[in-house]
Amino acid sequence: MNKILGILMLLVFACVATTMLSEGTFVSPRNIQNIMRWSGLFGIIGIGVAFVIITGGIDLSIGSMIGLIGCLMSMALMDWGFGITGTLVFIMIISVLLGLSHGLLVTKAGLQPFVVTLCGLLIYRGVARWITGDQTGGFGSEYNDSLRLLATGKPFSVATVLAISGLGGACWFVWNFWQQKQQRRDSIIGLVVCVVIAVIGASRFTNLSTTTIIKLSRGTTVDIITMPNDTQTINYRKMQLGKALDEQDAGKRPSALLPEILLNYLGYLTIAAFTWVLFLAVKSNGREARKSLLILGCAFFGVLLSQSVIGGKGPNWFGQSTGGQLWNSRLDMLIVFVALAALIFGINQFIKSTLKHNPSAKLALLITGGLAGCWLMSQTPICRTLVPAPMIFLIVIAVIATVFLNHTIYGRYLLALGNNETATKLSGINTDRMVILAYVICGACTGIGALLFALDLNSIQPAGHGNFYELYAIAAAVLGGCSLRGGEGSIIGVVIGAAVMRVLYNSINILKIPNQLEFAIIGTVILVGVLADETLKRINTRKKQLG
Repeated sequence: MNKILGILMLLVFACVATTMLSEGTFVSPRNIQNIMRWSGLFGIIGIGVAFVIITGGIDLSIGSMIGLIGCLMSMALMDWGFGITGTLVFIMIISVLLGLSHGLLVTKAGLQPFVVTLCGLLIYRGVARWITGDQTGGFGSEYNDSLRLLATGKPFSVATVLAISGLGGACWFVWNFWQQKQQRRDSIIGLVVCVVIAVIGASRFTNLSTTTIIKLSRGTTVDIITMPNDTQTINYRKMQLGKALDEQDAGKRPSALLPEILLNYLGYLTIAAFTWVLFLAVKSNGREARKSLLILGCAFFGVLLSQSVIGGKGPNWFGQSTGGQLWNSRLDMLIVFVALAALIFGINQFIKSTLKHNPSAKLALLITGGLAGCWLMSQTPICRTLVPAPMIFLIVIAVIATVFLNHTIYGRYLLALGNNETATKLSGINTDRMVILAYVICGACTGIGALLFALDLNSIQPAGHGNFYELYAIAAAVLGGCSLRGGEGSIIGVVIGAAVMRVLYNSINILKIPNQLEFAIIGTVILVGVLADETLKRINTRKKQLG
């Protein structure tokens, strides 16, 4: 759980920093949609490789598999006449067979996973170039309104996802309440949270008038842009409520803004919740609570101050020349990073201090964090942004993978295998079968990812399609808490890790950082994250030994 919270804080840090430095460009609906699409694509292959890493293995062939499968898919559909259904079945069979071959070579032939998948990386790329004659493939425009919608479609908005997930969660907690599988208090709290989420999502489908929406927004920080000469008419174009981002005619759906307004009002309760936390902290240890609160207050003031001195609002420290503007932007980045890092440090110290002296404050801290998250979400147009199809695939696969890994006997076998293969084998578990299963799952996820990548790009170059994708997948898994030694892993962490990778890539483009530094920056962030994780692990181990 600590690892997931750590990577989640890194994601929030990257998003907030980029939003501040880009003056809001980062949270435009189209950019949010773009990040969700690519996070979905890389998250799928990240989940696949996570299963292999959990067993103590590795898969370096993912990128080349994506290239080969993309080429085979194009040829099967356009040249061999397999049809849509036949092509999809053919692609998934090939993907599973490739994963199966990796597992058999590792277990039955006794080869190292690194060697097996490195050979796969070279073989699959060579085969892809050979069967296509190094010619670029694709699907033309023939399947734009059918098959390609699997990757390019945007079936519904985030608000719809909130409504459906909230309703599903409410049903789950009601069932647990009647079955008494959880404490009644936990079930009631979960039910209330899910109902609130469902109501916020469903509010988007109400038919409130424009006048009502504008009135409701007046007590919030949600920025409703009206027409220059008519304050009672929303400027739909500037609010980006057009058909590209909303499945309904924008002029008939001013209620698309209602979820943001409700989230904003809900976020105001953060003040009351934080007051509750302060009361509990001071009650348990007043002196230390005041000290940690002072650190947090100074850090928060630093963030507010940094916002007033960056960009066009602050002084031009290095002048107006081209070189001066470049150094001004670099200084802005440094100021924002330092201010946000100090804020995260302050929050961390306050939470640790509070929980150390009053463990019962955990619920109050969770509620405060959730309400603060609601307010942050209300400052973005995410609720009226359409969800790309790859993100829907990712959500479905992540749910299935989470249930399999954490709630089935085979998932426990995989974790046990990664922790201690010898002990697992002596306990009567067929370890070879588990390793093969992990590689088959990885192959299947790679096949789904390859299908979506090919349909999304619609241009498959045998020599370059999928290059370095295995590194992004492995990085997402490692950032998400998967230990390369095996035995540890979280599907939720992998999904967040994939999002972090895409946010970093997106930030580099938006902040106009030279593209040549892309891999260097991403590599540095991963290295720092892994080093911090290892350092914390050693500190905790030492504390346990001393305790």
